[in-house]
Amino acid sequence: MRETKTLRHINLLDELIQVKIPALSGRGSENNRLILENIALNGPMLKYGIHKNVQIGRYSTVSRRIDNLTKRNYLGEASKRATERGKQTEESMYGLTWRGFIASLTIKEVRENTFQVLRSNPLLALPEKEIVLPILEELVTKQELETIAMSVLEAFLKTIPNLELVENDPANILAWILSIKEKIKLPEGFKLSRIPKDVWELLDRPAILKVVKERIIPLVKQKATEMRAVYQILSALDEAGEFILALKVEDNPSKKIKEYIETKLTPRLSNLEEEK
Repeated sequence: MRETKTLRHINLLDELIQVKIPALSGRGSENNRLILENIALNGPMLKYGIHKNVQIGRYSTVSRRIDNLTKRNYLGEASKRATERGKQTEESMYGLTWRGFIASLTIKEVRENTFQVLRSNPLLALPEKEIVLPILEELVTKQELETIAMSVLEAFLKTIPNLELVENDPANILAWILSIKEKIKLPEGFKLSRIPKDVWELLDRPAILKVVKERIIPLVKQKATEMRAVYQILSALDEAGEFILALKVEDNPSKKIKEYIETKLTPRLSNLEEEK
């Protein structure tokens, strides 16, 4: 009974993929899948490098598939690198876009290594990615990550009209995912096994402590310094405002204000700039 239910679920997901992700249906879809998987797991690659890895026929076939995926915004130019063969010319290195990332999540190995994929593909920009990913890797096992990614993917595919109609940027993808959060169905009783009851114990893990020391604490210090500078500037302007409010017409305000700016306000603001 359970096996029948699992097969039904797999068939439903396959149907959704065929309908909602055009690049993974019809002619050339298997080659597209292999290319997306290779780039997802290895990061940006030259066409020739992809051809050597995927072994799906002639170089011209792989090249056409990559051009097609690029035109449809599953791939994008992540950087350029000199070729290792023939004339030393610069060629594009292709990485996943967010559309390509979603499409690649249909592959089990990609789902299990989602954090690696996000780290390896520079076009998948996320705020503070260098801080977030090492922490998440300490909290989620590969199996748990695969389960979560599968649940999100399924809910996403059930909701969107067609992946190629979804705007290809992280803010829009995130907006879609937030809109479907109630439709994400995790297995009954699912929980993250690596989160301790006392969350402070996470600091006992070398990777998390390293992130806190090298990334979070310096960031906090930088923000604190910036806030102090802003406060001091506002304080100086506030004092200048109080000085102006106290002036009367007979005090010759224009002269007094000019003198205040030259002798007090400007030197004070200059000192703050030097302290930065």
